[in-house]
Amino acid sequence: MMARTAVGNPALSMRVLLPALSVICCMIFSGVLYAQPQADVETEPAVKKAQDAIAQPAAVEQAAEAVDAELEAILKKNTRCLRCHTKDKSKTLENGEELSLKIHGDDYTSSAHGEIACVSCHEAIGNRRHPSKKTNITIASKRDYSLEMNQSCRQCHDKKFTQYDGSIHASLVAQGSDNAPLCTDCHSAHAVERMRDFRAETGYPCKKCHENIYTAYSASVHGSARSTGNVIRDEHILAPICSDCHNSHGVAAVEIGDTLRSQCFGCHENVPLLHSQWLPNAGKHLDIVSCAVCHAPFAKHRFDLHFYDNEAQTPVGNQEGHEAFQQKLKLMEEEEGGIDPLEVWKLIEETTKDSPSSISLRGRLEVSSGIWAHQIAPKSFAVRTCDSCHLPGHRQRMGVTVSVPQAGGTVRKFDTGGVDLTSVGTDDSTSKFFGVQSIKSKLLDIMALLAFIAGIAIPVGHYTLGQMIKEKVVMGEE
Repeated sequence: MMARTAVGNPALSMRVLLPALSVICCMIFSGVLYAQPQADVETEPAVKKAQDAIAQPAAVEQAAEAVDAELEAILKKNTRCLRCHTKDKSKTLENGEELSLKIHGDDYTSSAHGEIACVSCHEAIGNRRHPSKKTNITIASKRDYSLEMNQSCRQCHDKKFTQYDGSIHASLVAQGSDNAPLCTDCHSAHAVERMRDFRAETGYPCKKCHENIYTAYSASVHGSARSTGNVIRDEHILAPICSDCHNSHGVAAVEIGDTLRSQCFGCHENVPLLHSQWLPNAGKHLDIVSCAVCHAPFAKHRFDLHFYDNEAQTPVGNQEGHEAFQQKLKLMEEEEGGIDPLEVWKLIEETTKDSPSSISLRGRLEVSSGIWAHQIAPKSFAVRTCDSCHLPGHRQRMGVTVSVPQAGGTVRKFDTGGVDLTSVGTDDSTSKFFGVQSIKSKLLDIMALLAFIAGIAIPVGHYTLGQMIKEKVVMGEE
């Protein structure tokens, strides 16, 4: 009766079966769970933290309230500062300059630093009474104040600041340049832009100092690609902007070394292979001819030489052991107003005579200015003919400079007056020079040799054949 009633009543059947099914499912799930290795079922730390947070909503809410309260306190203090500093006030500095004290409140509050307390950067004011006419702060000049405030950036941006410390910009600052950029020159003092709002294709901030170069870049194949879709070679490769080749904070001097060539090869990785398919001695060309010489076809060229320590495998500069060489080079410039080619060779011989190191001159064909270096044309315009560089007299039409690295990564270029240094000195000294004219092609050498042999063989053969015919004619008449 009970069984029939249960079958006939679906609701009653489900009430009977559900408990049994629940027990069976729990048994199966428990068996599977405990059969797995413990590592597989262990709760991940992030998940556990989330679970703990959910389990303790009061603690989470309390932490959020503390953050909000701290932020509110910061904003209150900042508002107090902005009451005065949104007005048109200024301070007269010791050198007579007027330093504006006005801050555009909206620009600051919406900037990347909008939630940072003013006194976090302006510690000198935060740790004592606010300056007044009685308790004044002495500031020599705007530049001196910027240099002082520049160090406050290190508190939060130590990694970027370390990169900047090793840059050409920081080196110029250390040498006393008033034009070399500080943090606020690129990032602004109070309207610091957020990374998500930064648009590199505008050229800002680099074009503030390098406007002519940015204009050249904008018209180049790279600049055009960047402004019309950001794609090169029909692939998802972003066209390079300033920081891609020169870095953002660790900007390095590019006159000496393979820095820029390495950057080019970073995107154009097949260059050695592709050039070897049509260019004789492709490896040597790529070593001593800068990319822009061929890919900025309308540029003027110069041949740049640098002193190279063959023992240390480094360019001669202000490194340890090169001080005497640098001093002599400086005296030569001061006494003669430039580099005299004959004196260069004498200097090399004198420097290496009593030294285990051997200093030589290495050369590189490059474009004559940074503007030309950025006017990279589409590859269909690239130079592909030998006579573009190897015509007689081409070398004499180029300027010749000597580059010497200085302390801090800067480079000084000395003009030799266009004199061909390979023509100066003894045969031994010319062997120390490594330049474009030393490029040789085995194929061209063989062709030249065959042409030379043919030039001799044809007239000799013609004369011999004539003599043989003449002899046969004489013999026939007899």
